[in-house]
Amino acid sequence: MLVHQYAADRNMLEKSRRIPIHRMVKYIDLSKFWTEEKDLSIETAHEKTGLNRRTLSSAKKGLLDRCQIDTLFKLKDLASDLAGREVSFDEIFKDDQA
Repeated sequence: MLVHQYAADRNMLEKSRRIPIHRMVKYIDLSKFWTEEKDLSIETAHEKTGLNRRTLSSAKKGLLDRCQIDTLFKLKDLASDLAGREVSFDEIFKDDQA
């Protein structure tokens, strides 16, 4: 039984080595909404949203690569406030190649 399992695991490993894995990282980018003209400081955004300053700073720069779901919704709401319209999730995501 163990020999059969070993052969199956080895076969799967060999197959997986042949499959190219392209991992494209997505970022949260509020830079196109959070411009200098908006005059919103990180501290004010922190007070408004309750989000961590480091998270807000990363999102403002377009470098936030992971967060919790409730944070994602708060960032989308912040982008909507800054844009003066409802912003979709697609608008705040960017690829690592963009």
